[in-house]
Amino acid sequence: MMSSPLLEVHDLCVRFDHPAGSIEAVAGVTFDVCAGETVAIVGESGSGKSVASLAVLGLLGPGRVAGGSVTWRGEELIDATPDRMRALRGAEIAMVFQNPMSSLDPLFTVGDQIAEALRAHRSLPRAQARRRAVELLRDVGIPDAHRRVRSYPHELSGGQQQRVVIAIALACSPALLIADEPTTALDVTVEAQVLRLMRDLQRDRGTALLFITHDMGVVAEMADRVVVMYAGKVVEQGPVEEILRTPRNPYTRALLDSIPTRAVPRDQPMPAIAGAVPHPLEIPTGCRFHPRCPTALPRCSTAEPVLVDLGPGRTSRCWLHEEPAAPVAVEVSGAR
Repeated sequence: MMSSPLLEVHDLCVRFDHPAGSIEAVAGVTFDVCAGETVAIVGESGSGKSVASLAVLGLLGPGRVAGGSVTWRGEELIDATPDRMRALRGAEIAMVFQNPMSSLDPLFTVGDQIAEALRAHRSLPRAQARRRAVELLRDVGIPDAHRRVRSYPHELSGGQQQRVVIAIALACSPALLIADEPTTALDVTVEAQVLRLMRDLQRDRGTALLFITHDMGVVAEMADRVVVMYAGKVVEQGPVEEILRTPRNPYTRALLDSIPTRAVPRDQPMPAIAGAVPHPLEIPTGCRFHPRCPTALPRCSTAEPVLVDLGPGRTSRCWLHEEPAAPVAVEVSGAR
């Protein structure tokens, strides 16, 4: 039986001001994350995945929450004070960004940056925070941690930098870790190592994980539940096994069909979804995916479908949701 959600996002709307008009980057997004589970938010670039996660921590910059609710352990965060959000970030909810070099300060050693989080949120003395920094570097698989704690970010490889960022995020044992495409800048081998590290740390610490990605293969490997977003809206949601085996939304099916497999001849083009995610100022009427959808009906261009309950934990936003979907086999090395 699933525990009560730690994080509940309900009908979240996020807007950005633009000279040409207000941009709605996230439109009525709803999802939750329970203790110890991994929820993946997946979709192409421009789908609103990162914006939704940044809204949770109040890191929207020029953007603003225009509606909806974000609650953490029952506490509303939308109207929380800046002091409350600073206390929350890192201590209870931590974030790992996709580019470690933009997350780490080049002027300070990695040990100092890990210790800073411990001193800010746990009030540890400098020497104790330093010792704990060494332990955290060792926990995330950095070799020779006693020496590396004195290294500057540029002295580490990309994979090691990302491990340092994960160490900073985990320093105060947060209940929820938000990982925003944390392996995008890494090669395939290092990516596999980082994903394995995050799974192991989550298992050992019981941390909940909100994983933002565009890679359905990573979803198969990491997630318990999946939230599929397109052009700012949730189009499908459900348990990972069901979503991957029987996707009910054409967009989810298209994402899965675009995964390269051994069955595709080398002389054939890589599978891809036709077209591109629409610009937020050019959202089409009706279903937002209909200009790219191979199964679109006439009404798809005029009337927007609502999320329909398809069973326990399953929803889909499509006029064709009642049609049976063909099973899709996802070929992923090391999938759970």
